[in-house]
Amino acid sequence: MQRLSYFGKVVVITGASSGIGKAIAFKLIKKYGCTVYALARNEKRLNDARAELCEYGDKYIAYSLDASSKQSWLDFAEFLQKSSTRVDILINCAGVLPKFQNAQNATIEEFESAIEINYLSQVYGCKILLPLINEKGAIVNVSSASALCPFALVSAYSASKAASERFSECLSHELKSIRVSTVMPGFVRTDIMKNQDINPKEARLIRKFSADCDKTVNKILSRVRRRKRRIVVGADAHFMSFLYRILPRTAPKLISAFLKKSGLELFND
Repeated sequence: MQRLSYFGKVVVITGASSGIGKAIAFKLIKKYGCTVYALARNEKRLNDARAELCEYGDKYIAYSLDASSKQSWLDFAEFLQKSSTRVDILINCAGVLPKFQNAQNATIEEFESAIEINYLSQVYGCKILLPLINEKGAIVNVSSASALCPFALVSAYSASKAASERFSECLSHELKSIRVSTVMPGFVRTDIMKNQDINPKEARLIRKFSADCDKTVNKILSRVRRRKRRIVVGADAHFMSFLYRILPRTAPKLISAFLKKSGLELFND
């Protein structure tokens, strides 16, 4: 299959005000001259990101959108249709990591929020924007390494990301001309840990063992360009995937025990 070209493409990215989404947006604009519709709930952070790209004119189009709201997606699709805009690439990157805790201690609302943001937002984006995506275009759904192996304290997050992975991979076999890629990164240096109760020392330790965001983005874009369906990124993600394949009953116990013995309080619920 012919490789995907990024040059001059129109790209829609959710979660584009921070983390991996923001890094992808900046890379596509600066290196490939893409026009990026940057979607996120936090309008101030979107505008701050746009200010960082002032020399690139109108390439970063900030649009405030709640990715977990079907109506927000319908409004955005209408916005694109009014300007007769066609989309080349849709990147569903919006996500939330609930607090690490046992399922019985988590609230129903935390489970609902994880499902809505990590999974249903991708369903809405794909279903509603699909008629606007150009033939031979691409959809990129960002799942997580937690979808590769279950372990304790991440039931809401892991379940939502596993749903994302299955939806995305099924879609990749259903769509003929539009290529669908599922991305499963491990720990990356972003602000996704913001919902965790961690002290500065723990934050530094987690950051030390997390992958560099820019390097992770380069790997993702390289593999999406080669139209890979399944993209696992990060040494921890590859290890979890391998361990679960060969030891499906033991791997979750080993990972859970390792996290508990790490000395980090957030894994001691």
